Amino acid sequence: MTEPTVLVERTGDVLSLTLNRPHRLNALTPELLGAFDDAFRTVGDDLVAVVVRGAGRAFSSGHDLKWSAEDDRNTRMSEEDLAETTDALHQITRRIRACPVPVVSRVHGYAIGGGAEIALSADLIVAAESAVFRFSETSVGLVVTNGFTALLPRSAGAAVAKEIIMLGERFTAAQAHTWGLVNRVVADDNLDAEVDKIVSTLRDKSPIALRLAKRLLDQGWQGSPEEVMSRETAASVEAALSADAREAAAAFAEGRPPRFRP
Repeated sequence: MTEPTVLVERTGDVLSLTLNRPHRLNALTPELLGAFDDAFRTVGDDLVAVVVRGAGRAFSSGHDLKWSAEDDRNTRMSEEDLAETTDALHQITRRIRACPVPVVSRVHGYAIGGGAEIALSADLIVAAESAVFRFSETSVGLVVTNGFTALLPRSAGAAVAKEIIMLGERFTAAQAHTWGLVNRVVADDNLDAEVDKIVSTLRDKSPIALRLAKRLLDQGWQGSPEEVMSRETAASVEAALSADAREAAAAFAEGRPPRFRP
């Protein structure tokens, strides 16, 4: 029986999605991307978080060049097929952004090319000290996708973004943290514990407030300040009228921690 390319495991209120091609350092193929997309379709707001990780020695080595080279696939594909293949990768970022709960990346080993794009698309990113990132597309005749030609300048600044994309050099987890691309860098042995700590912290927050905050933050870089404030007003009204807001007020009055989830 063929191993699934993405392992889907729910433990309580956390869903783990594991890229599962360890023999190829979790290199990306259409089959894996399709399985990843299917897994995200099952996510509901009853979860606290989705944790994305890689099996074996790496998070993901990016686009599977061996798969592309077989029978010279790329030259045999039509423009429409190539665009569809690229859009399958874009769909992962769309799923992560549309996910109703926070998505946490657990990054170890290599996160290269499309693998780096998936890892860095998450809402919260925890990297092991030994993690290595690289946007290698210019070295293999490809182009950065998943919106990172806009997202990298926004996070790291135009000069750093051009260096990362044009030179395609490796950079460390510490550099990624300095550039604002990852949230936390921890010793390799502490990686799982730090992810668990973040999930535990999320568990104490209002699910409605988290969902609205995520949506506002993802939309915040689009539009004028007035458009941003208009979206914030609508979200503020929705939050204030929610059961979570009522529970928080009651908990404060009673001198106890709020209980947002059953």
